[in-house]
Amino acid sequence: MTTLTEGGNAPLSGTSVRVRVEGPVDVTALVVNADGKVGGDADMVFFNQPSAPGVRLEGRGLAVDLAALRPGADKVVVVASPETEGATFAGTGVRLTLDHGGEVVEFSPARLGPETVVVLAELYQRGGAWKVRAVGQGYDNGLGGLATDFGVSVDEEPAAPASPSPAASPTPAVSFTKGEEKLPPAMREKLNLRKQQVALVLTKHGAPGLRCRVVLVLDVSGSTGGLYRKGVFTRAVERVAPVAAQVDDGAEMQAWAMGSRAERLEDVTIGDLPRWLEQYTVKRYPGAGGANNEKVVVEDVARYVEREPLDIPTLVLFFHDGGVTDNRGTEKALRAVEEQPVFWQFIGIGRSNYGILERLDTLDGRRYDNTGFFALDDLDAVGDEELYDRILREFPRWMRSYYPTGAPALRGLG
Repeated sequence: MTTLTEGGNAPLSGTSVRVRVEGPVDVTALVVNADGKVGGDADMVFFNQPSAPGVRLEGRGLAVDLAALRPGADKVVVVASPETEGATFAGTGVRLTLDHGGEVVEFSPARLGPETVVVLAELYQRGGAWKVRAVGQGYDNGLGGLATDFGVSVDEEPAAPASPSPAASPTPAVSFTKGEEKLPPAMREKLNLRKQQVALVLTKHGAPGLRCRVVLVLDVSGSTGGLYRKGVFTRAVERVAPVAAQVDDGAEMQAWAMGSRAERLEDVTIGDLPRWLEQYTVKRYPGAGGANNEKVVVEDVARYVEREPLDIPTLVLFFHDGGVTDNRGTEKALRAVEEQPVFWQFIGIGRSNYGILERLDTLDGRRYDNTGFFALDDLDAVGDEELYDRILREFPRWMRSYYPTGAPALRGLG
């Protein structure tokens, strides 16, 4: 038996899953797309509509056939609400048990109180395989709060129809990010505003539903000490976290420090972002040494991608303060990983000599242009939309050249 805590995940064996929920609750399932929204009213399974393709309500449980979900379904969200109308979860214990392929997963959300609806878990696709994630996210405004995040229709007083504006552009979809409720209010507000900017930029580049893994690499060589003390790296990570929140299924970034050695850091997750920044960006991380060694971190990230393959690409955001000491080795390492499903976006923030990084877009003899570079003399002088445009401008173009027509990775590209 596997016991999960909030945010934990586990792989699913096979496509047949049975979910049981213990406690005085009603169970609901939402079948959602890659953008985190339901496709319509038929995607909500509850007591008045007990089945949808691949999902059937069975008392306080669900029978799920992941292979039979409707086309485009990317996730099944398991929701519970108190069976007594108007009640909250205060004093109520809830436990979810999930059986799959002869294995069992359990999860009991902690600290529930005034909530009237709680998302217990998600069954989701990652790299062509299905996994389960424990969520435990509650709402104290009932179905209305749920509707806001997942696009569920709620019957309300009809409002007077607004006159359509032919010049208005559709607003890109921005879904709830797991863990954002744990952020300080100001940071959460910035996150959602920035996610909207990321979505607008992706739409601009014909990739509104783009999905990818995001890897963060931070230069921690000795010359970066002043930038860390001034908070430049803290602000840089906080500003790129919304990219992962918008395009990564887990809303997370795998992270590395680049010094003399490549050092794998804790993953960056949205709910834990303040602590992560405090630990790794308030001052220079010393664990990787003080020299520059771009080659070793490129090779280490490449090995990770090989060990953890996905059917979506990987976007590496590599913050560098300059002072490349091994141009030939760095170029050789990047050429060696050209055939990998990885795009390397280097971002200069040190006003220094970037060496080979400045010539990445003009390197000849490559089948795929798998690299990009831009420098920011002053990170704070560049607005969010411009920053995200520069980060994401070349990535969709590389995807279209790298993947064959019809590849799963291209589903989010127009």
